Amino acid sequence: MTMTAVPAREIARADRPTTRLHRQAELRAWHDLLESLDGTEWKRRTVCTEWDVADIVGHLCGQAEDVIRPWSFPLRDRRAKRAYPGVVLLDAHMRIQADDHRGTPPAVLRERFDKLWARADRTIARNPRFIRNFTVKIEGVPGFEEIDLGYVQDILLARDLWMHRDDVCQALGRDFDPGPYAEEVIAQVMLDVVDGPFWQGTPVVLVLTGRGGGTYRLGEGDPIATVRIDAMAFMRTLSGRDDHPVVELVDGDPAGLEAVTTCRMDF
Repeated sequence: MTMTAVPAREIARADRPTTRLHRQAELRAWHDLLESLDGTEWKRRTVCTEWDVADIVGHLCGQAEDVIRPWSFPLRDRRAKRAYPGVVLLDAHMRIQADDHRGTPPAVLRERFDKLWARADRTIARNPRFIRNFTVKIEGVPGFEEIDLGYVQDILLARDLWMHRDDVCQALGRDFDPGPYAEEVIAQVMLDVVDGPFWQGTPVVLVLTGRGGGTYRLGEGDPIATVRIDAMAFMRTLSGRDDHPVVELVDGDPAGLEAVTTCRMDF
């Protein structure tokens, strides 16, 4: 089967104005989603097994606080080590973020999310180069041990907002709208897959269907297989949220299918 595939390694990194458009689109989508929740929905359990819907919102509020007040990050790290010994530090830090907002009334939490992220968005947009070039060290997360703060704030935070909105929609049984920039957000994920230690080198053509989909070439050399999967299903599998996706070997070697279904990248 012949089709035009974009080499994932050749995808350009999204620039600051573009990533701000992604982030602001997500914040608008989150505002609408939170406005639509009723009292019982805030307590629905999510695929993030430690958290309900309110906890995810609390975690995201904590992320915005860490952007606005950078000194809160090491302080939370210190508390995380005490409260969650034996847990990977980044995961423990995120639990502290959720803990700090747990029990907040929904109306207050909704307003807090909007205000904090409006400030965080402005802070990210205004950060000068020397701050953006600061190296962030993340313990226990392969492929992200040392990364620039600008990449964290431009790419990873918007991606986290996006994926957690999908988590909430999944918990509520609602359709997830990946938004107007889904194709580019997913393209940035594909770039990271091949730019780090995540893809093990098997050359395949990956066809992502549905909203945000596209066709990508992963690995070097002639592809051994063409594999097809829904774009958001692959995002959930890649990030460790779903180990049993519906995936199709269009043609070629089954090893290509295995490479797609077993690839993982924490984001």
